[in-house]
Formats: sequence, structure tokens, C-alpha cells
Amino acid sequence: MVTVAVTAKFHNPSLSRRKEWQRASRLYRDTKQFCIDGWENGDFDKSVTTASIDNDLYSAIQNQAIREAKSDHNKDGEVRYRESQPFAINNQNWEIDTTENGTVVVGFPCVSQWWYTPIEVYADIADPVDRLVEGDADKTRLQVYRRGDDWYCTFNVNYDADTSGETPIGVDIGERHILAVTAYGEDESMLVSGGEAKYIRRKYRSLRDSLSEAGALRARNRVGDKEQRRIKDLNHKLSRRLITFADQFENPVIRMEDLEGIRENSSWSGVHSWHYHQLQQFITYKAERAGIRVEKVDAYHTSQRCSECGSMGTRDGDHFSCSECGRGRHADLNASENIAQREGEPCTA
Repeated sequence: MVTVAVTAKFHNPSLSRRKEWQRASRLYRDTKQFCIDGWENGDFDKSVTTASIDNDLYSAIQNQAIREAKSDHNKDGEVRYRESQPFAINNQNWEIDTTENGTVVVGFPCVSQWWYTPIEVYADIADPVDRLVEGDADKTRLQVYRRGDDWYCTFNVNYDADTSGETPIGVDIGERHILAVTAYGEDESMLVSGGEAKYIRRKYRSLRDSLSEAGALRARNRVGDKEQRRIKDLNHKLSRRLITFADQFENPVIRMEDLEGIRENSSWSGVHSWHYHQLQQFITYKAERAGIRVEKVDAYHTSQRCSECGSMGTRDGDHFSCSECGRGRHADLNASENIAQREGEPCTA
């Protein structure tokens, strides 16, 4: 199953539409806040229904607001919502279709009526939108929101993928080499040193330790912010480089190991830290934008097994050797090739 996130801009909605959508955004916020306040004050329990909601939103939208409020309250307790709140409609209560001239329109209820409005279908979303219009895919809930003077909608498209002719791209993430990548069956690979990330972490760890000893806590916090910005910039560059590598092959599918399995025996305390999660998130997000599926696979023994014959081998630094078949390989590339050969579960950003 492939899941693609679609964000589309509405094409020149009329003033009356924009006014009604803005009103719906406020009513949606008020509905969620009404629920949160009622639960906090003990006015009603979590079984509240649309019968308790006194506004003009369609009941399907009210129901979605109640569900979102429950989720927010369960996570955060008392919540105060901002002025701008995207309003949402569940998958059964909105439509997507084409007009006689081929324009794609999205229809959904709001306050006074259903609105059918054209969306701008650019190249990155053309395929999933076409699948949805043709009935070859399923859709999730629709969210409608304003950004500046423009209005957008966002939803996910789910469809079964034809895996024939795909090129698996195995991605091993680690300390010594932050990216080890193999295009399985193409005799192409990529290694990226982890030196820059290690340097950034060592540098700012040392600065934080020095400032902590000096009692300069504000300065210490600013150092942490700078480190995060530098790592974020590095992760953006790494993820772009990986997508460029993958995109040169026919029908690539990127496979990464679950982070829970990364370097379980590593002696480096930072190996499970936030920036590896962030790197995977950036890879997944950019892959989706490029129309490339991403899967996560079981990382068990990817570093110990021979990617040629499957036997347990020996790692000596960067070199992996197999006594069964005699193969020698860069250890991280051997791991990435093992990852490429395993089918995993689709994931999104």
C-alpha cells in the first residue's frame, strides 16, 4: 500500500466562498474549544455529540471537530486554540471529480451549502490525484485552511503499488558513515561520512559543558539552538542528496531500517538521538514530494549477515567478510544491501 500526502491550492475561489470558509474556520475552532472547556469544567463527558453543538457547521464537520478535540485533550489536557484552525471533513463526506474540460474540483460541505472548487494540480501530485479521480485509490479526511491570501486543501491518497520493475534503494544510517546507500541490482552505491555531524555534536557539547561550568545558562541554551539549526541544515542537504541519487533509477523505492534497531551495540551515546529521527523524516518527506515510496524494514542482523549468501560474517572496522562465500564488502554498504533486499512497511512524514 502506498500513501501519498497531497496539498493543493484552490484556484481563484470566489469572495463568498472565502468568507464562508473563514467563518467555518472560526466555528471549527469554537467547536473544539467548546468541547475542551466542557471537559475541563465537567459540563459533560467524552461522549458529547453534535446535538450539544449549537452552530451552523455541517454535522460531519462538527463530528470531526469533536474527534480532534478529544485527541488534543488526551495529549495535552487543557488547550487554548489559536484564531486560525483548519476545518476538516472525514473521507466519506467530501468528493473529488473532473469537469467536462478536465478541471479537477474538490467538493465538500461547509455552512450554507456544498462547494465545488477547482484545485491546481501540479506535477508532483498529478499521479495520485488521477488515481483518486479514476477510482483506483482511496482518500482520507480533507483539511481546508488559509495561508496568507490563498486557500488550500490537504489529504492523503492510498493505493496498491505495482512492485514489478522497482529499484530497491537500501539506506543504512550510522555514526561512522551517516548514509550508506545501495541501489540493489544496479551496482551503484553512495557513502557519506558522518564526520561533519560528529564534529558539530562534539563542538557544541564542549561549548555547553564550558558554559554550564561557568553558570551561563542562557548562553548554554542558545548554543543548543545553534546546534539544532546546523544539524537541521545538514539533514536537509543529506536528504536532498539521497533523493537525487534514488531518482536516477527506474521506479525507486527507498528502504530504511527502523530506528529502534540502529546500532544497538554502539558505544556512542548519541546514536539514538533526535537528529537521526529528523533525517529519516526529511528523507520520507522529500521522497513523497518526488513520488518515491519509502518503507521501513526490520534491522535485525543487517550488519552481521552477508548480503550475497545470507550467512553470518565478520566485520573488521569498515570491512565485512564472509567465510561461506568469500565475499568482501564495505561493512555499511553490506548492511544497506541487506536492507534493500527486505520488504518493509510503507511509512509517511
